[in-house]
Amino acid sequence: MSKSRGLKTSSPTPVSTGKAGVRYRQEALEAFYDGFKAAGIDFAVFLPDSMLDGVEQLILERGGIDAYQCSREDEGVAMAMGAFLVGKRPVALMEGSGIGLSALILARGIVQKTPTMLIAGHNSTLGERYDYHGATRLVAEPVLRALDIPYHVLFDPREIQTVIVEAQATIEGQRIPVGILVPSHVIREMGEK
Repeated sequence: MSKSRGLKTSSPTPVSTGKAGVRYRQEALEAFYDGFKAAGIDFAVFLPDSMLDGVEQLILERGGIDAYQCSREDEGVAMAMGAFLVGKRPVALMEGSGIGLSALILARGIVQKTPTMLIAGHNSTLGERYDYHGATRLVAEPVLRALDIPYHVLFDPREIQTVIVEAQATIEGQRIPVGILVPSHVIREMGEK
């Protein structure tokens, strides 16, 4: 596995808009990054999506967490679980459909006790503005429930850091994956499409 090239950005303001052109809530982006650092997260893998792009760009901009881009979400989950095996504290960021695509590798991770933190946007929460996210919304929570993976739906940016730290404690204590679902209103400026 090699670090993807070209992920670093020279943009001076990636935390305010991300590369997706979305206006993010700055305090939410900072809370994610601070939560990752407080939880000891040192490995991040993501498949870019518009909901979490601001978080991913902040990780790249700050440079304190090894960051990798995957081509499929199940590949990203496998990379994160492999990182756990070598002593890393990983997080995999994706849209909700990625949870659906990752059911088999998540099941394997549960059996093998190789967990990771999962952060998913475009999930079954309210606030999705486009019909093309309809299928995406259908799979995240049902797959997490079917695999008995604990998850938390964020409703307030002020809880982000605490939830991340507590999720990591559960991951390390129970050696199971934990999901954190991110509704649009938590991370985007209100009224942002």
